[in-house]
Amino acid sequence: MSSIMHILGWSAHGLRCPDHEVICSDSEETPLPIVLVQMPNGTGKTTTLSLLRAALSGSADKNAWSPSHVRTFQKQDNPDPDGLFELRLLLNEQRVTIVLEFDFDSGRVYYKTTRGHGQVNGFDPPMEFRRFMNREFVKFFVFDGELADNLLRQEHTDAQQAVESLFQVHLLPQFQSRISDYWDQQTRDVTAKDWTGHTRRTNKLQDWRSRLTDLQRKRSVCESKFNKVLQDLSSQEERYNTEIKKLENRGREIRSAEDAVDEAAKRVNDATQGVLDAIRDPHALSPTFAESIYGLKMGLDRVKLPETAAREFFEELSEEDQCVCGRPINDDIKSAIRIRASHYLGSDDVSLLNAMKTSIDEAVGSSRTRAAELLTQHINELSRFVTHELTARNELDHIRQEAERSDPDLMRAKERIDHLKSERKDLQGQIAAFDTPDETVNLDRIGHLDPNRVHSVVTAEQVVSILEDQVAEISDTLELRKKRDLLKKLLHRSYVAARTEIANEIRDSANDRISELMPDNSIRIEEIDRSVHLHRQTTGSAGENLSVGYAFLATLFNRSGEHELPFVVDSPANPIDYEIRSKIGDLAPSLTNQFIAFVISSEREKFLPALRAAANGQIKYITLFRKKIARHAQRARTTSNHVETADGLLVEDEAFFNDFQLDTEEDE
Repeated sequence: MSSIMHILGWSAHGLRCPDHEVICSDSEETPLPIVLVQMPNGTGKTTTLSLLRAALSGSADKNAWSPSHVRTFQKQDNPDPDGLFELRLLLNEQRVTIVLEFDFDSGRVYYKTTRGHGQVNGFDPPMEFRRFMNREFVKFFVFDGELADNLLRQEHTDAQQAVESLFQVHLLPQFQSRISDYWDQQTRDVTAKDWTGHTRRTNKLQDWRSRLTDLQRKRSVCESKFNKVLQDLSSQEERYNTEIKKLENRGREIRSAEDAVDEAAKRVNDATQGVLDAIRDPHALSPTFAESIYGLKMGLDRVKLPETAAREFFEELSEEDQCVCGRPINDDIKSAIRIRASHYLGSDDVSLLNAMKTSIDEAVGSSRTRAAELLTQHINELSRFVTHELTARNELDHIRQEAERSDPDLMRAKERIDHLKSERKDLQGQIAAFDTPDETVNLDRIGHLDPNRVHSVVTAEQVVSILEDQVAEISDTLELRKKRDLLKKLLHRSYVAARTEIANEIRDSANDRISELMPDNSIRIEEIDRSVHLHRQTTGSAGENLSVGYAFLATLFNRSGEHELPFVVDSPANPIDYEIRSKIGDLAPSLTNQFIAFVISSEREKFLPALRAAANGQIKYITLFRKKIARHAQRARTTSNHVETADGLLVEDEAFFNDFQLDTEEDE
């Protein structure tokens, strides 16, 4: 079922931002495609975005926010004991209103949801929207510069999860779980031939399943730590190499030493390949082999093998009526020719022997010791190159150590790198232990084995499989279990294939968008899993990261087909170079069905003209600021379409929007 979401508007009262109401629809409550909200920094823009995320995700419900965090939303001047934020949505043409009631005395937030069946307490969006209206997914369509950076860090976002939710790939693992539940139900309901044995084995199976789940969780934790260590190590080494090369003299020495190491390593690699090629010939390993195969060739020559005539000649002759000498061939002569033909070699054998003698002559005919002498030379040369490489690496390490001793920051960075390498080694060992069968476990005596004494995931999986076979056998459901396993395997393969193919398609399309946004920049996406991985770098500049974020999210939402979500953006062009701003402006209307952007006045240049042209003028312009800013407040009151609250002014006017010049309240 399709899921189409529009934001009709929101209002805030008694909160850190000025009291206001933003309407994102026309007079007939038709959602507007593009709404620009201009708010100077310090006006409460961050607060408004946080409130939008909380209203769309239910993330403040059930004491999820601490009392101290809740109180950060309280108005600083003339604080009220209560606050209210109301978000109005259109979900598949159904009006839905979500209200957040703030009790600052108790530090609590209470949700109320109004939709078709009336108002209920709590966060209660329609079922078909709940996979989008949660804490993890909302941040992908209520987007700011921080998310652009976090997209590149797997500890902050799960890009793969967003892809799976949008394309419903996540349903495949859920199907696997339902299949397992069904099989468990069948084995419970079937009357066992030996119910006592069935119960005992079922309990044992549950113990081992729990142990397997625990081991898989621990392995997953280790893998996450390992990936984090790899990322930190890569970042630290990159920073270390950058800093050490800033020392001019040391930098030249290090580059020279690195070049020497690379050259020595190349020579070692080439020499190693030469040795490997040489030792494929047995006669190069020892002259004894050469003497033996040469003796074989001489022996064949001595007995005049192969013969000049082949067996096929005599067999064909026996079919003729006359011999080559002209005499007639009767049946007795034919029989004699056939018998004697067996004493000769066939044509294939003759060819093989001739080829073998030629190869032996080429290999060792001139000298039986030459190949072994050449191999010895190759090995000696390899030994020299290995020594040279070791010397070059020692020299490079010495130069780096000297640089570290001269700079305490470098020394600390090196210590951090060494610590991360040690941690990486430890985690590799732990992961390997999970993935290595426990050889001390006797699978024939698992009934007497304590699950908590097994630390191998592989072994635990084997035990679970054996116990499931036993339970299935007792319950006469072995055939059902085989079908379950086959179906689960198919679903898993489908899940992996779908996830990989969709992620790769999004990566390729996003890279096409990046090349359009930044044609002279080589930054590209290499892979999408928990985070977005860049090709050969961990991150880019603020503008590059934001452009990558736009490209990824625009591709993600446009390729989902049946689902349409609004795109709420904070500072859509602020950290981006002028030449890219216009391209972002061209892109914005096509991002999704509704584009709502919070901007400051300095962002308008280059971005707004391109956006206006791409949107064919269908833009609503809103300016919101605190009314204590006197020069703008005085002019705002002269406009026909303004609303004044206790502490704010909101103006819906394009000319006022374009003339407003204030990035930060403190600038006033």
